[in-house]
Amino acid sequence: MKRLLICLLALLVSMPVMTSCSEEEASADTAQKTAEAETIAEETTSADTEESPEMPAETEYSRVNHPDTLPELDFDGENVTFHVRAEEDNQKEIFVEGMTGDPIYDVVYERNQLVEDRLNVSVNLAIGDVWDQYDRTIGEIRASIAAGDGAFDVISGWSARIPALSLEGLFLDLNDIPYLNLEQPWWNQSVTEELTIDGKLYFTTGDIVLSHLKPMSVYAFNQKLADDAGVENLYSVVKEHRWTIDYVNALISDKYEDLNGNGIHDEDDRYGLICSSVNDADGYMQGFRVSMVSRDEDGLPYLDVDKERMSKIVEKVYTLMWENAGCYATTGDSTDMKAFAADKSLLVTTRIGDVIWQLSEMENDYGILPYPLLDESQTEYGTRVQDTMNLMCIPIDAKSAELSGAVLEALAAQSYRTVTPAFFDIALKSRYSRDPETAEMMDLIKDSILINFESLYNECIGYPWTVLRSMMPQKSNNFSSYWASCEKLIKAKLSVAVRFIQKLE
Repeated sequence: MKRLLICLLALLVSMPVMTSCSEEEASADTAQKTAEAETIAEETTSADTEESPEMPAETEYSRVNHPDTLPELDFDGENVTFHVRAEEDNQKEIFVEGMTGDPIYDVVYERNQLVEDRLNVSVNLAIGDVWDQYDRTIGEIRASIAAGDGAFDVISGWSARIPALSLEGLFLDLNDIPYLNLEQPWWNQSVTEELTIDGKLYFTTGDIVLSHLKPMSVYAFNQKLADDAGVENLYSVVKEHRWTIDYVNALISDKYEDLNGNGIHDEDDRYGLICSSVNDADGYMQGFRVSMVSRDEDGLPYLDVDKERMSKIVEKVYTLMWENAGCYATTGDSTDMKAFAADKSLLVTTRIGDVIWQLSEMENDYGILPYPLLDESQTEYGTRVQDTMNLMCIPIDAKSAELSGAVLEALAAQSYRTVTPAFFDIALKSRYSRDPETAEMMDLIKDSILINFESLYNECIGYPWTVLRSMMPQKSNNFSSYWASCEKLIKAKLSVAVRFIQKLE
């Protein structure tokens, strides 16, 4: 305000006087205006200071300095043990031994150093099994908690399997944990909203783990092929809410080229889209923001599927994958990213982690887009995080809920400030920090993550969420028949799961 008034003062001083005024009158007038402006500025500055003495006038918060709500704490050098999966990436998203030159994990190491110094704690790991042996790990976690060993302060559990233990009452309700502020942007809000049942929430995730980011389902596009084909700016299409599955279908329909001249649609040709009909098909469920449950008057979930909308979804995805000459869909779990990197497709469906691992040597520029909308009436984009992500849980025998909560909050907040931006930069070959459109798109994708009850408890309640990955590899588009074969079992298992949650103390 004071600077504004000084500018106003300068303007007043520089204004030419009226020709009818003498130089003395102009000088007197200017002096009077100067004195008045200075008096107003002093009074305004004084009043602002008196009203808000604790708030600096220039304070602005961004991602890098976003404050948390933790007070000053000192845990006297206490060890904090995270139970993690055995895969190296799962270990390193929580704990890194030292600086190695890896641009992502060095930031994780620095994050831990800051948190350990801030709280006076020491973070360490207890390592379980890899994903395909994780059932054994589940048994070991169950036995440890039942024995009251207090071996783990936090469990970073595989999202496909760890929810089953919450039904056994082995985790603390995160709503009761001191220092956890689940409204902060570093915690996934859809988990908090969708997974709170009967007022209880047993796990969360967010910026604290890279496994929350790496499995995000996305579209990638080849910028050179887009330019050569005269494709409009796809970032603008997304922002203008025109990025729908019908748009994708039309975009790729004339992009097929028989490169090897054998008259057969095979992996050696060029396409508009290459994809997997299994893992990539899953992405459309969150992309279209499908809901398969509703809540009763007590807030408890029950099966409630919009069968007409699901039939429409199945038909549109089937048409894209199996009836569009511009699409090459495989029946395997993964997509051929090498073909995309070799300019054999305009678009590819993939995950951010695969972008890092498989496109690092790609010569041409690429861009990242969210999964499309079902139609333009859909108000929000949606992003699937494949169930390789990890969920944060606090076992009921943890030695201190205060310790577990404070460390989780501090690690998540610092990850939000430094780890996530570093990860996006590496994923996009350092374009996140210098390309506003790329940054905007990645933030949109991350902010659109949808983790709902039926997708997280999928294995516990009869696999309702795997409709597309079950039907597409079979080249089936008859949703009514498929749903009739499994609806009764899903409804029964969901009811049992809800009853277990209700009984938990």
